[in-house]
Amino acid sequence: MKLDGSNLLERKEIIRLINSRMYFLKFPKKLEQIYSHQYKTEAAREFRIRGLIILGLYLYLSVGIYKILPTEKVEAWFMLYSWVGVIIFTAWLLSFFPKISQTFELYTCIGSSLAIAITFAIIGIVDGGGNVLFHAAMMYAVVIIYGFVGMRFYTATLAAWSGGLLGVLITSHFSGQLEWTLLQRTYTFSSFLGMCLTYATDHQHRENYLQSCLIELTRSKMLDQAKQLETLSQQDALTGLANRRHLDEMIKSEWNRSMRYQTPLTIMMIDIDYFKNYNDSLGHLEGDHCLKKIADSIAKIAARSGDLAARYGGEEFILVFAMTDQKQAIKQAEILIHLIQDLAIPHPTSAVAEHVTASIGIASTIPKINQDVQDFIKSADTALYRAKDCGRNCYAVADLPINEHLNAVGIVKSLEG
Repeated sequence: MKLDGSNLLERKEIIRLINSRMYFLKFPKKLEQIYSHQYKTEAAREFRIRGLIILGLYLYLSVGIYKILPTEKVEAWFMLYSWVGVIIFTAWLLSFFPKISQTFELYTCIGSSLAIAITFAIIGIVDGGGNVLFHAAMMYAVVIIYGFVGMRFYTATLAAWSGGLLGVLITSHFSGQLEWTLLQRTYTFSSFLGMCLTYATDHQHRENYLQSCLIELTRSKMLDQAKQLETLSQQDALTGLANRRHLDEMIKSEWNRSMRYQTPLTIMMIDIDYFKNYNDSLGHLEGDHCLKKIADSIAKIAARSGDLAARYGGEEFILVFAMTDQKQAIKQAEILIHLIQDLAIPHPTSAVAEHVTASIGIASTIPKINQDVQDFIKSADTALYRAKDCGRNCYAVADLPINEHLNAVGIVKSLEG
């Protein structure tokens, strides 16, 4: 039986459980619930095959008993023993209903208990207690219940012993006779043997499950590390925004998607005004703090799942907006300029304002086959420089042709922030 491990417990806790030997066959409560749920589901699924085998063994044994049974006892034997077949067949049918798979041990326990009770009744009432073949049938039933039905140790033990007790009560009620010496050598011996085998099997299943938990923990850790490495490979170390490599991949992807569906695509080139002067006057440490704060504001603009904020290099950033036209882009640029102004980061050497400001170049288009994504980026960069020429702390919009190849930026529109 193969069960999927859980990452509920830490590695140390799992190793501690393995080393404890689990003599009472119990996990901590939450893990026991997960294990029990998986076990019952898998046991019910496996019983679809096991049930057929048990049914085949039952029929084979029935034929053997029928051939050597005296004629006068056949009817009484058949009326009782046929119910064992009904029990096996019913349990087999129930295993095909996933919704009741969590009751697998309940219906197999009840069925197994009744099957043993019926076998007891046959020995005591039909035969009179001395037929070795009936006792052999009893041993087969007990061994199958412990070792082949799929119940765990405590459930199988309950089924076997309660079935025996019920069988004794039924036999006594109908004034039957039991050969106790023979029962001790058959039923009692096979029950203790079955308990030992089931205990060992249950214990092994639990150890295997804990090993699966260790494997699952290792797998989860490796996946987390892989995700972290992937994130680090796509992320700028200082600002936490996407790096140039990831930007190149995503902008090509969005360009192709926009071309395929003929939807607008917008990029914004953002440059911090007089940032070199800021670094020279306040130092690189303050410069890094400034970049981080600006990056946080830029990240707020890229709020949708299809948006991307990236560090383009130095004090330059870039925003990519899918499904965004020029009018929407202008609104976003205005919001960003105000966000940066609201930071009120002092800039002692700026020729624009007393605080840090930024200039923005905007380019929007619906990509065509004869257009090139690099020309699209260049148009935003050219618009950025036009914004700087217009006095900085503002944005400029590239007027891009729709059907012609982008060899240059068209009419540029500059607005004060």
